[in-house]
Amino acid sequence: MLQFLGIWPNSKNGGRTLDIHFLFAVFFMLCLNASQIVYLIMVRGQLDLMIEVLAKAIALTTTALLKLISVWRNSKVLSSLLSDVIEDWMMPKSKQEREVMLKNAKVARMLSIGGISLILVTLSVYVLNHVILDFLTRMRNVPDYERQLLYQAYFPFDTNKSPNYELTCVVQTVGAVYTAMSYSGIDTLIAMLVLHLCAQFINLQFALTNLVSEVECTKRMVFREQLATIVNRHKRLNRFAESIEKSFNALLLVHMLFCTLQFCIIGYNFISVIDSSANGRLSLYQFVFLTIYVISSVLQLFVYCYVGEKLNNESTNLSYAAYQSEWYKLSVQETRDIMFVMLRAKTPLQITAGKF
Repeated sequence: MLQFLGIWPNSKNGGRTLDIHFLFAVFFMLCLNASQIVYLIMVRGQLDLMIEVLAKAIALTTTALLKLISVWRNSKVLSSLLSDVIEDWMMPKSKQEREVMLKNAKVARMLSIGGISLILVTLSVYVLNHVILDFLTRMRNVPDYERQLLYQAYFPFDTNKSPNYELTCVVQTVGAVYTAMSYSGIDTLIAMLVLHLCAQFINLQFALTNLVSEVECTKRMVFREQLATIVNRHKRLNRFAESIEKSFNALLLVHMLFCTLQFCIIGYNFISVIDSSANGRLSLYQFVFLTIYVISSVLQLFVYCYVGEKLNNESTNLSYAAYQSEWYKLSVQETRDIMFVMLRAKTPLQITAGKF
């Protein structure tokens, strides 16, 4: 999916490049977004119409476009993070450690499939409903029928004529597909990286808990070497988390702000639809569309809350893992060495929205 969007890191140099897929994605999303913004300015003062335009695409497209550009700008960091992920999978590991990594990888896969499926289903329901209604209306030969675009927008040509209408709808549909993939795909990418990090912290907890029993009958130097290995792994995981936080915290802030705006708009639009309907009820299509749309939006927030809380817990659980080890069999000096790991692990790692 990220290759289709043109933001998957270049395998040769790991840097960002102006991939043709990226340029296509930006072009179609800009066409969708810019035309709607112009239309929004033209209908200023008409609150219900402005809310409808904002609710359907502007908020989503703007967020998705900013996400796309942000990930493209951080291609070098993303390439480094993915290299670390590959290295972790290639390293020798026990059956228990592999099971932990597979479990988190399956969760990430489930979130990815669920997120993109929901948002694409929402888009498909909306597009199919629009196409069917337009077809049925034209079949009835309704006089003075003005064909409605997929999304309310302004274009400097007559969109009511063929093939202008069909081509414009195709461009809007392609832009909407790029928006859906960017909006959901980038969220699940970040979630995958954080879940992988959590798996590494769990494996590090295993290593620290079993450290004393594994070197109990060996020399003190072996204990120090293995503890040094654990400390270096801990530092590497901390750098991994800091790279994610530094690169994507601004993106998450934008996401949270637009989600807040989006929920307010959805709520207002929901009440307006009920109030304007003849019997004060939603049609089946309106109910299904709004339900899937809300679930999809809530899921995106849930993903960040879930992985953020999991990272917070697993990073601090390392301190408890040290306590669970047989530290009482060690000398005073060796126990002090473990205490430094415990103290560092007391500071939780966090994924924030703009440092908040």
